Amino acid sequence: MTEIGEIKKLGSKKIKEIWPNERDLSNWIAKHIELLNDLLNTQIEIEGIEVPAQNFFIDLMGTDKISQVPVIIENQFGKSDHDHLGKLITYSSVKEAGIAILISNEIQYAHRKAINWQNQITPDDMTFYGVELELLQIDDSKPAPYFRIVAEPPPRKSKPPIDKSPKNIRYQAFFDKLRKKLLEKNPNFTRAKALYQSWWSLGIGRAGFILGVNFTIDDRFRVEIYIDTGNKEFNEKAFEALKENRVYIEKEIGNKLEWDRLTEKRACRIYLPTKGSIDDSEEELDKLINWGCPLLIKFKEVFGPLVKNVQLD
Repeated sequence: MTEIGEIKKLGSKKIKEIWPNERDLSNWIAKHIELLNDLLNTQIEIEGIEVPAQNFFIDLMGTDKISQVPVIIENQFGKSDHDHLGKLITYSSVKEAGIAILISNEIQYAHRKAINWQNQITPDDMTFYGVELELLQIDDSKPAPYFRIVAEPPPRKSKPPIDKSPKNIRYQAFFDKLRKKLLEKNPNFTRAKALYQSWWSLGIGRAGFILGVNFTIDDRFRVEIYIDTGNKEFNEKAFEALKENRVYIEKEIGNKLEWDRLTEKRACRIYLPTKGSIDDSEEELDKLINWGCPLLIKFKEVFGPLVKNVQLD
């Protein structure tokens, strides 16, 4: 009979040996966000660590590529406390987050109840999670991290089923092909997966700013920067700050861009379009991929530093 190793749970002392402070833990979570995505059935892409929120700082902030909502993550060592739970709720309100996650080695019973209560009283598009992080070891193996959900949204807040219509399947295949071409050129360009929808969104290094590519109803295909911080005034302020660099941006990208304030909506958009439809031939779709791939790289290269320097508060 094959022998089975003994699983041991390592305490917070060992956790602090691996991650001496909470910022070290935040950096590790950002690099291994796929572990949380697999657990929560999300596609979170981290866009910032120690992100300013008024006169406070958010441990981790990003966007869920499925629901396109801002994500707040607050982590701490040891047992959960009122301070970190209060920060999670405060930051979520400031950034109008759609997903809020508290990570701790042990989330106390009262805090689990508080997270579940938040899920009961908030709208269906706002979800809270309590996640415990443990270190496990089999015999004398290296310690391995293990995430476990201890508080989560009720079934009424579950995500709608994915629409896998023939057209959406074509969208997913197209964006997956574009994704593979991008990763051939830059393996670290994105972790965002292609979904069954007419757009594909990627991070650009800051929450509220999205690098995207999409098909429109008027048979156009475009690469864009989409600005939605959750606050119309901030969106317009960011839009104008970027527009001040219009000459430089368009020179670097090599084309004049469309600068669309979207006055009737909360968000703003900057984009470059071309003709294209998902119903085009495979040959034409390949041309769109060859057109869009270098533009996505150039957009991130040019807009990335400018986006990080935009002052909103």
